[in-house]
Amino acid sequence: MKVFAGIVAAALGTLQVLASASTSAIHSRLVDLAAKNGGVVPLDAELFEQITEKDREWTTVLQFTAMAPNMKCTPCREFAPHFATIAKAWSKVTPEQRDQHFFATLDFADAVEVFRRLQLVSAPALFLYPAGKGPRRPANGKIEPTAYDFNSHGFEADIMAEVLSAFTPVPIPYKPPFNWAFLGTVIMGIVTLLVSARFILPILSSRWTWAAVIIAASVVFTSGIMFVRIRGSPWVGRTKQGASWLAGGYQNQYGMEVQVIAGVYGTLAFSYVALIFLVPRILSPTKQRIAVYIWCCVILLLFSVLLSLFSVKNTAYPFRLLL
Repeated sequence: MKVFAGIVAAALGTLQVLASASTSAIHSRLVDLAAKNGGVVPLDAELFEQITEKDREWTTVLQFTAMAPNMKCTPCREFAPHFATIAKAWSKVTPEQRDQHFFATLDFADAVEVFRRLQLVSAPALFLYPAGKGPRRPANGKIEPTAYDFNSHGFEADIMAEVLSAFTPVPIPYKPPFNWAFLGTVIMGIVTLLVSARFILPILSSRWTWAAVIIAASVVFTSGIMFVRIRGSPWVGRTKQGASWLAGGYQNQYGMEVQVIAGVYGTLAFSYVALIFLVPRILSPTKQRIAVYIWCCVILLLFSVLLSLFSVKNTAYPFRLLL
């Protein structure tokens, strides 16, 4: 019996040594593939089984994707550069920490059976595989993979690096790339401003420009735009007769009503400006007299419309003019 027990113990010891040697060989291969591919380990069905074996002492972030043109997976192509950027940032970590964690990718074309076994019906998908043994094995003993939530975190690399840093041995040293597009936009904007300054400055220094801005702002704000925005009033209201753009009562107003009132106020303001500044410049007495009559009629008619709107909003309003 003692001889048999010794044989069994020796056999078990040999198996453990062989298993350890096999795991070490797999780990060395993963380190080599990561170094040759910018930090991302490309997988096939066989290597997938090896990187996710139960006795793994490393953690893995595994991307399931479908990059083949016939798959037409636009999200896969959009996410792949972000994943590669994070993996490249991880490759800059010291070997002692870097080789305890891997970023890997598995394409549908290289392992159809794996996708079917895992029941993956959409791509891309990102799974976090914890260590199966060793000091980095989860305290609760759960070694099943967990999915990265794209709905909550999206595809952005900076957010992904922050979330995955809670899973890696040390935080991922990711730094967003310099935004050259923004710099180019700023430079082009400054150049355009300098070139067009000779044309813009006379406009900005004109009193007519500022008069138009002030009149427009006064018209917009006195028409009730802030009242409608603060209260979240609808564009039109619903009555028994159908849609109505005019709200009843002085404490109610619709979005379309603001537009109409602003148009009336704006036309009235321009009418007074025309009478004060434009009509006196007409050299012909006859044409000047006709212009005065026209603008006075416009003012009279618009005031009549304005008073009639007040009487519609409140039937007790006592004043009318023409209408």
